This record gives sequence, structure tokens and C-alpha cells, in this order.
Amino acid sequence: MHFANIYFDRNERLTIGDDMQLLAIENLYKYMGIDYNEVVRIPFHSLAQYDGEYVILPISFPLYGFHHDIAITQFSPKIIPVFLGLSTLTQSYTKEERDYLKRFEPIGCRDLHTMQAMRKNGIMSYLNGCMTATLPLMRGNRDKDFDKIFCIDVPDRFRAMIPKNILKDCVFLSHTFYPEELPNGPEQKARELYQMYINEARLIITTRLHGALPCVAAGIPVVLFKDHLSYRFAGIDKLIHVYTESEYEEIDWDPAPVFYETHKKKVLDVASKRLQDAYDKYHDIFEISSFYESRDDRPYYIEFYDNSIAFINDHFDREEEFEYALWGGTQTAQLIYSYLSAHYPKAKLVAAIDKSKDIKFCGIDTCRKEWMKEHKDVFCFVCTGAAIKEAYEYFHEIQHERFYQCCEDGNRHRTEGDRKSKYVNVEY
Repeated sequence: MHFANIYFDRNERLTIGDDMQLLAIENLYKYMGIDYNEVVRIPFHSLAQYDGEYVILPISFPLYGFHHDIAITQFSPKIIPVFLGLSTLTQSYTKEERDYLKRFEPIGCRDLHTMQAMRKNGIMSYLNGCMTATLPLMRGNRDKDFDKIFCIDVPDRFRAMIPKNILKDCVFLSHTFYPEELPNGPEQKARELYQMYINEARLIITTRLHGALPCVAAGIPVVLFKDHLSYRFAGIDKLIHVYTESEYEEIDWDPAPVFYETHKKKVLDVASKRLQDAYDKYHDIFEISSFYESRDDRPYYIEFYDNSIAFINDHFDREEEFEYALWGGTQTAQLIYSYLSAHYPKAKLVAAIDKSKDIKFCGIDTCRKEWMKEHKDVFCFVCTGAAIKEAYEYFHEIQHERFYQCCEDGNRHRTEGDRKSKYVNVEY
């Protein structure tokens, strides 16, 4: 088992803020003493289909969209997620999503909106903030003269608000690109821009969450503004003030860097412990599983099911109207009912026979075997090995021929009269 991180496999317009989050996870692994060269990288759009070795994957990125017909919060069984900084737009989750998230509680949330959604759905959660806020401090308190002011995705209309003595040193750029503009990929571009800010920036002015937070973490002064306080910023405003439209006249254009190293260490320690705990919990379990899973890929046969499906397909037409009964409230019976419902639309379940259970099974109330005596036109699937002998004897007694022993495993209990029956337990 290994640790993992994603990479964004995008072929459309993109923002490298997503990739800044990947740098934060790389830093977390460095903090834990894990060689990043050994970290498994998984394409974001393949999280559901991933079929490599078992991995521990920190989830510290937004899940706003649906991919490959899966719910937004569910991944391959080979991925053990540790939710550190999840962000979702919706506050409504399917039962499958709720059940999945509850398996991996507590859920670390990037913003207040997501945490409230989790708690609304009965999921244990906590507000962790964005992991980009844990990137290392790279600068002291104005310990070097820096001459550039980087304005990241600042709208043209906002330029008029920037004081002239600042505007002359401004470099305007964007974190939005098309793939063809990035020959080395967006993650490398994020790395290069971030290093440039660390080496050259006197001030960052931005509307971008991931233009601001990584720079705040590095010790660079930042002015962060947004016409309206986005839900995505609800939480990080504890670290840096987010100026909204009504406050633009009050912007401090010479802000001090923000230092919060004690808090940063606490977030990193919690994240490290959660990842290590997951590794310790699952490593040996999935090492055992991997040993057996690596068998030769020979097809296997599902007793009681495959033979039953072959019998059905050999003896019934897909458009045939027929009534049938299931004898035995078992998983075999449920599987046969599901198969017939999906593939034989005119087949109708009319009886569920069980020796002792009085329950509703496959949508109908159970009855006893005596029901069959008055319904000899109904085909019966005997779906329990415990009833093989009893079913043979009873059907011989009432002279009922239309049945199939789904669970017979080679032990025969038939009479000579049974051997002559048209439908009795065809060999398989």
C-alpha cells in the first residue's frame, strides 16, 4: 500500500489554483518524511475507475461535478480516502453518498458551507480550512527588498482603485490558461509562478483564493478582494481579511505579512496523524487482499446462480409470459428475481415459499409449499439446498413437473418418476 495524490487531467480552460492544492499535499508528505517520488499519482477523472495498488489518498480539493456516472464523493474500492479539505457546492447528498462519507468520518471541510452541509446530513465533520494555508513560511518580516506587485486576475474596472504609487510597480497576470499554453503542464506552471512570487513579490493583489492563501502561508503580504464574500472563503477569512465591494475604499495597500506558524503546525500534525492512522489501519489488511487478488485471472463459476441463469435462458423466451414461484428466502432467490425482472419483462413472481419465515420477500408475502398444489401451471425455482430432498418428494407427491433445483450440487434424491419429468432439474 502506498500514499497517493491526484493530478488534474484537463483538456479545457483551467485555473492553476487547483494545482496549487496539489503542491500543498506534496508539502504535507514532505512534512511526514514520505518520499514524494514513491507517491502514486491518479488522474482526477479516473478516481472511480482506478485499479492499481491500494492507496491512501488525502482529499483536499473541491468535488463540484459528476464524473463517469458516479456520485461526486465516491471513489474506487482501491482508494482509501482521508478527507482533509473537501468542498462541495450542493448541500444535498444521496443515501449512497451519505453512507460513503460516514465510513470515513470525520470529514475535514475546506469551508463553512461544506461543513454545515455535512452536519445537516448527519456526517461528523470539522472545519480544516484549505491545505494551501499550510505551505511553508518562506519569508521573514520584510527581510528583503522586493520590487514587484503581482495582480492576479484583477478586473480592469478595479485598476482605477489601485493607488498610482503602487500601480506603477504592478504586473498583471492570470491564473487561467488553456492547456496548449502550458507545455510542461499546469502543475509545473503553478510551481513556477509560486516560486516567482516568493522570490520577487512585494505584494500580491488578487481575487483568487489560491492566489492569496499560498502567498499568505509563504509570508508575502496580500490584498484579497471579492465583490461578494464567496462561500469558498468562509473560514480562510480568519487568516486574512477579504475585502468586499462596500469596503474597497478601506483597503490597506501596505498590509503586513501574516504569521500563524503554531496554527499551521497543528493543521499539519492533524493531517499527518489522520493519514498515518489510515495507513496503519488498512496496510496489513490490503496486503493480504492483494496477495490473493494477484491470482491468475481465470474466470470463476458462481454456483447456484450461473447454472440457474443458463437454465432460464435455455427454457424460456425473453418475451414469454409466465408466472413463477421462488422456494426459499435466500440470496440465490433474490438474484434470480433480479435477473428475471431485468431480462424477462413478462415474467411475474406470484409466490415466495418458505418453510418458517413469515416475511415480505421480493415484494410479496411468503407462503408454505402447499400453495403449489393448486398452482401447477406456475414454474417453481427451488432456491435453497436445504429443500432439495423435500422439494423432490413433494413435487412427486402432487405430480408437479415444472420446477428447477437451483442449488443441487451433484447429490441426487430423485425418484424414477422424477427422472421422466420434462423440466425436472436439467443437468448442468
